[in-house]
Amino acid sequence: MSEEQDGIWQQMLAKRAEWAAEQPSLSAELKAMGREAIKDVRGTIHETFFGQPEHMSEMGTPLNPTPQMTTQDLGTVYGSYESMLDAYAERGSEQQHQEEMER
Repeated sequence: MSEEQDGIWQQMLAKRAEWAAEQPSLSAELKAMGREAIKDVRGTIHETFFGQPEHMSEMGTPLNPTPQMTTQDLGTVYGSYESMLDAYAERGSEQQHQEEMER
């Protein structure tokens, strides 16, 4: 390959790596699909044997994680949302500091 082709490949690989860094964790996606499959099977068995759907499980139980747990597992917390929270926290501490100075 020529140097020009190497440069194009490097650019393509860099773009692909940038895109992949923004994607949710594959293991988290597979865990979520597994949880849903288990819940579907349990629901079907429960309905078949008992004639009524299974009750909703509590948030935070092994097959029903909280939204925060899911978001952290996906790895989407550490992006613009976290920087937005940091900006709000910083702005709040600045306002508190100004109020203290006024006293």
